[in-house]
Amino acid sequence: NQPEQNEYFQFEKDFIKLSCNVENIQENIPNSHLLNVFSSLTTYETHPVTQIINETTIAVNRQDYANFYHTITDLYTVYLLCCFFRRDPKSVRILFLDAHPKGSLDILWSQLFHSYTRLGELKASPSIFYRELIWSQPQSQSEIDVQRYRKSAPSCFVKFREHVLKQFNINYKENEKVNCQALNVFFLVRHNYVAHPRNPSGKITRQLTNEQQILDDLKMKFSKYPNVNFSFNHFEESSMEQQLNVISQTDIFIGVHGAGLTHVLFMKPNRCLIELTTLLWESQHHFELMASINSINYRRCLTTDGSQDTSQTIFECVKSKIDRMCSLAPVQNDAQPIFSTLPRINGSISNSSIAF
Repeated sequence: NQPEQNEYFQFEKDFIKLSCNVENIQENIPNSHLLNVFSSLTTYETHPVTQIINETTIAVNRQDYANFYHTITDLYTVYLLCCFFRRDPKSVRILFLDAHPKGSLDILWSQLFHSYTRLGELKASPSIFYRELIWSQPQSQSEIDVQRYRKSAPSCFVKFREHVLKQFNINYKENEKVNCQALNVFFLVRHNYVAHPRNPSGKITRQLTNEQQILDDLKMKFSKYPNVNFSFNHFEESSMEQQLNVISQTDIFIGVHGAGLTHVLFMKPNRCLIELTTLLWESQHHFELMASINSINYRRCLTTDGSQDTSQTIFECVKSKIDRMCSLAPVQNDAQPIFSTLPRINGSISNSSIAF
């Protein structure tokens, strides 16, 4: 539960050395996110080396490392650098310049790239020579960050999306077209748990206080439509492969504004995201932009927390989108509905409130 500023290094002079002889090198350092690192830069002509890294290495200084949204923006930036320098991502090493502890999202780095190393792990080596060391941009400058306000796919995004799915054994080419005879509607729910060491209570903000009632109501409403498979679950205790597998099969993705909606980037194109918001959150455009990048239809569904009408509001938001995708007709009372074809993740939903 230490302050975040304690998880960043302060670099001393001679931390980085270039094998060249350039006068007044400090005067040529741009005033950018690399100023802290490059302020330690010096040059040398001969220097003893104890270890040589021949593979291309990309240095990354992560910020909100335990947040899925910010992790994905970092991963895309590094993948884009691989494209630019024409390097196979699986041959590229990652060097974390921060001192963040281990987290559940670290697997994304090891799966998408060759491997990762923490700077703190290199203290035992007096000097390391990198034949090619590339410095990544900060999260805020990622081409898929909300601050860029991008509505179309940036360079190499499609390849990045496919690379992520492929590395987690997801068949992204299967069932590319929407099947109106079996629409998968998935509601992403969350419960309180410790996702971040700086939140030891595990309390999650943005809650639907009557969520269980909403889920029960939606299950009943969708049971009248045999071509709709409605399911809900949480992702906190699921592996990344399980999460991506569910999302890759989802046609209508429902969830409260939060980092979990970043999964919209891995849905098949021409599907739909329903983002549940309140008056406090409706000005946030993070996932509307991400949906646009991935050619996903988007609907902002304004709800009132605790209202008895919330389930009907959500149902109408979903139904309006389905009506535009397919013809949705109710069936007779004696028809047997289909509830879920999505793989069930181990876990349970209690009658207590489930936090987002």
